[in-house]
Amino acid sequence: MKRIAPALLLIAAACSVTFYVRQESDTLYFGTAKPDGSSVSEAQWRQFVTEVVTPRFPGFTQWNAVGDWKGTEEAAHVVVIVHEPGREREIQEIIEAYERRFDQEAVFQVREDVWLRRSSQPRAK
Repeated sequence: MKRIAPALLLIAAACSVTFYVRQESDTLYFGTAKPDGSSVSEAQWRQFVTEVVTPRFPGFTQWNAVGDWKGTEEAAHVVVIVHEPGREREIQEIIEAYERRFDQEAVFQVREDVWLRRSSQPRAK
C-alpha cells in the first residue's frame, strides 16, 4: 500500500490541475445617436446583434450604458467578446457594419489580452 499511495497522490493532483489559456478580449462601445437626430432603436439593435454579431461570435456579453460623444450624452450598447487570437477581421466587420448601417462616425474599441482559467477536473453531472 505504501508504494501505491504516491502514485494515487500523483494521479489525484494531475486530475485537478488548473492552467491558463491566453485569449483576447474586445470591448466595443456602440453609440446610438444618429446624425439626423434620431437614435438606434432597441429593435434595430437586437436585429443588428442577431444578424451581425452572433454569427461571428455565438458567445459574448452585452449591456446598455450611457456615454458621451463630442460633449453630448447618448444611450450606448457595450459588447464584450472574449476570443482566441486571430479574430481581428470578424471584430472589424462588426464595427464597419454598425458604422454603415447606422451612419456612425466610430465604434470605440478596447482590446486586451486576458487569461482564461481552465481546469482539468471533470465536470460534475
